[in-house]
Amino acid sequence: MSNNKEIAGQLRQIAALLAEQQVPFKPAAYRRAAQVVEDLPRDVCTYGSAKELEKLPAIGEAIAKKIIEYLETGQISFLVKLRAEQGGISAELMDIEDLGPKRVRQIQSALGITTVAGLIKAAEAGKLQGLPRMSALMEKKILENAKRVKERTRRFPREEIKDDVEKLRKTIGGVQGIEKLEIAGSYRREKETVGDIDVLVVTKKPKNVSDAIASLSFVRDTVAHGDKKLSFDLKNGLRVDVRFVRRNQWGAALLYFTGSKEHNIAMRKVAMRHKWKLNEYGLFNGTGKFIAGKTEQEVYDKLGLPYFPPNQRIGKL
Repeated sequence: MSNNKEIAGQLRQIAALLAEQQVPFKPAAYRRAAQVVEDLPRDVCTYGSAKELEKLPAIGEAIAKKIIEYLETGQISFLVKLRAEQGGISAELMDIEDLGPKRVRQIQSALGITTVAGLIKAAEAGKLQGLPRMSALMEKKILENAKRVKERTRRFPREEIKDDVEKLRKTIGGVQGIEKLEIAGSYRREKETVGDIDVLVVTKKPKNVSDAIASLSFVRDTVAHGDKKLSFDLKNGLRVDVRFVRRNQWGAALLYFTGSKEHNIAMRKVAMRHKWKLNEYGLFNGTGKFIAGKTEQEVYDKLGLPYFPPNQRIGKL
């Protein structure tokens, strides 16, 4: 759920910049909101409106409006304003974990660096160590975090990773306790480039299966490990998100995690016209009764829509 991670990162940047300005109370509020967004069980875009977001803990009216703004425009104007007020601080460098405004400003001022690629090059050459209060250990940590940002934003040509993904499918599919498995996301939509890999799994023993997958030899840098989701990197830097769903949720979850986001939004609008609700758990009527979701075809049928193959799920219906 890239929206959740991106928005949480934006809210944490706001918190850091407000703390730099010594604004009371607000930095903690933005940090709490960031954690809530990051931990949401589904993509924040599915909540539909600022009013719905305000029902979540730690999300007030002002923060809800900023989340909606990001979903609609791809940026938060308040954050852009804060960066400008603090000397045009680099948005790219602020994306690096544990690199706060003071360090970013120091690196920009002393070395003229404003990009992740430039920072990686400087750190690999040992240039950060020349800065005040910058140790070799700190430089190494910044370099590691900067490389993770680069990996996170990289898109891989489909043909380049196809063998790795099919090997992933076969290996994970062989784990005991898995009843059904499919690769979703842009890979299933046959896009030319892929940012990450979403794997959907049906199992009655999600914790056991999650533990078994986490122990496989190709798993690197596990960042989430639970009975609903397991996230890790492959050696080439490709992020893999394995999601565990129930059998009756399979079709709805496969639709949701296959995308595209625009196609999903269009389908939800059709559901809303019936006064129904569609999400990754299923299609529900106005009283919350489950009415479809076991298969993708079932969801399309209930909505009165023709079945769209994954590579045709683009936007308007």
